[in-house]
Amino acid sequence: MSISTTHPLYAEYLADWIQMSDSYAGERRVKEKHLLYLPATPGQIEDGLRAGQDGETHYKGYKTRARFPSFVSQAVEALLGIMHAKPATIELPAQMEALRENATVKGESLQMLLRRINEHQLVAGRLGLLADVANDSTIGTMPYIAIYKAQDIINWDDGKREELVYQVLNMVVLDESEFERVNNFDWKQVKKYRLLVLGELQENAAEGTYQMGVYREDGTMEFDENAMIVPSIGGTTLSKLPFVVINSKDIVADPDDPPLLGLSQLAMTVYRGEADYRQAIFMQGQDTLVLMGGDGDNPRIGAGAVVNLPINGDAKYVGVQSKGLPEMRKSLENDRAEAAEIGGKLLDSRGGEAESGDALRIRVSARTASLNQIAQSGAEGLQSILRTIATWIGANPEEVIVEANRDFADDQLDGQTLVQYMTAKSLGAPLSKRSIHRILQEKDLTEMEFEAEMIEIEGEAPEPGEGTGVENEPGNEDD
Repeated sequence: MSISTTHPLYAEYLADWIQMSDSYAGERRVKEKHLLYLPATPGQIEDGLRAGQDGETHYKGYKTRARFPSFVSQAVEALLGIMHAKPATIELPAQMEALRENATVKGESLQMLLRRINEHQLVAGRLGLLADVANDSTIGTMPYIAIYKAQDIINWDDGKREELVYQVLNMVVLDESEFERVNNFDWKQVKKYRLLVLGELQENAAEGTYQMGVYREDGTMEFDENAMIVPSIGGTTLSKLPFVVINSKDIVADPDDPPLLGLSQLAMTVYRGEADYRQAIFMQGQDTLVLMGGDGDNPRIGAGAVVNLPINGDAKYVGVQSKGLPEMRKSLENDRAEAAEIGGKLLDSRGGEAESGDALRIRVSARTASLNQIAQSGAEGLQSILRTIATWIGANPEEVIVEANRDFADDQLDGQTLVQYMTAKSLGAPLSKRSIHRILQEKDLTEMEFEAEMIEIEGEAPEPGEGTGVENEPGNEDD
């Protein structure tokens, strides 16, 4: 009954989560893993990979010359930019307005929290949100939201599937291990786990009172009822866990595959190919001098050096042939082109040819189906935890609404299109000023309502030549 026991699915997905985290962190993190991502060559293995052996020295050079491509980090940043080009719509009851600009223990706003949620979804395809509060908090206390990486959610239980009842998350174990400062200036890594339970642990209950306990390595790591507390706000407890799992496609307990796992695997392939390609270039430029008929001494070579050989002696260089280099280079170029497609670089809507708004939206929608799922599940997860907080503090949870931006097409209204609208109107098209104003609002060119916009226009001084157009002639006024 150790608290550190992991769920069967945790072991199945852990390697993918670690690889995605390393790929996102970049070259230094990947190279720190040495043989995990870049196997040694047979010759290096034969020469020995222990410290001080020739194989270890050669492997260091082999790894140093290789480049790890930043496909994953570039894709994540690009996709986050698309997803958050416009802010999400977040509505809160008055009692929860303080959370809008201060939602996490680090003081992040809800908009920034949603961006971090989407970041974890893109990288690992999974994260968790916990609404936490000090025990026996007073009325008016506002819980904060803590975010947990996929690797930190080590165990969970959402009930049995034998009966036709709703499955409810009734147990979660979170790894909160961290470095803690000791002896004023020293640091020590401490194993620490947080257990969330609904009702009694052994019951796998679908209902009950939320309990929580923290277990440290300097104490017992076995379940202890006396270590559990019942968090409350002004005496109000919860009948559900204040925790939500957010995957890339849904908000259920079971994990999803990381959405960019294929891109990470391709980056690893390019990394290994880069190592071989640059090793071949290095070897090609490092020809070996062979002396025939020499005296056995190792002469200096290079500018200003002299090689003295006896009569009838001979000297020549032996090098690596470069016939395979073009094929290696072509293979790397193909891999990089595939990575550009997977990473979503083709989502750039500003190509050389102009597209209508509808055509652009169809093209982008076809390429962003997964991005829509990520945006929707991220928003629903945040909405779920905020509604739990609302219930806890006595606010109306139905007043909490989170709607993510899912308008990923960059189809801003340009001046030429606006002139075409106005020309069509003046020529008799059934298009009112109110309709044109609504289009301007949709394109973020104005935030004012139509009536306020018209009052503002009436109060402005007329521009030179203004007022002579056909719009102001009798019969052209809007209703």
